[in-house]
Amino acid sequence: MPNPTKISLPRINYRFIASACVPVLTVMFNKVEKDYSTFEELCDHDELSKFNRDEIKKAVTELCSRKFLLEVEKPYGCVYAVNKLLMANMEFVYGR
Repeated sequence: MPNPTKISLPRINYRFIASACVPVLTVMFNKVEKDYSTFEELCDHDELSKFNRDEIKKAVTELCSRKFLLEVEKPYGCVYAVNKLLMANMEFVYGR
């Protein structure tokens, strides 16, 4: 079986309050280097540039409180990781 080219969230209305929740999760799913990222690293990502720091912070806070993101303490500070066990219905996109 080929590797997926993209991972997307299932077509479920999660009722996120923060507008950046889905984009943050999508970036973290699909950009290997953005999973286990600090808040600052997420803010610097091009695909999230349409959101300001406050919007991204609200999204990260909401995603953590709802257990979509996990907070992992590292010697250099806190990083965020997608809770892949919670995302059992991820959709894999194959092809180009």
